[in-house]
Amino acid sequence: MKNATVIFGPEVDAAFRALIDYVELDEIPAVLDFLERIQERLVNTLSTFPEGGNRFQGNVRMKVVEKYTFLYEYHEGSNEVHILDMKGPGQNWR
Repeated sequence: MKNATVIFGPEVDAAFRALIDYVELDEIPAVLDFLERIQERLVNTLSTFPEGGNRFQGNVRMKVVEKYTFLYEYHEGSNEVHILDMKGPGQNWR
């Protein structure tokens, strides 16, 4: 089976921007490296094992990477993983 395409949704982009906006200016390069590392791990893992995350609600699954929880759906027909949201450590979201 061909690897799934991983698509980051607007909520994830907004969460990334919020994290960058939260830190001091001199910390931004480290945060960008961290975010790139997270994205790479998600793409590598979910493109190969799109149904590997734990079930959350309905068709939504969750995958934890470096204490951040990502909510996603796998669309088998199009072979796409849609990452819907990112929740940081300590956020009360359940």
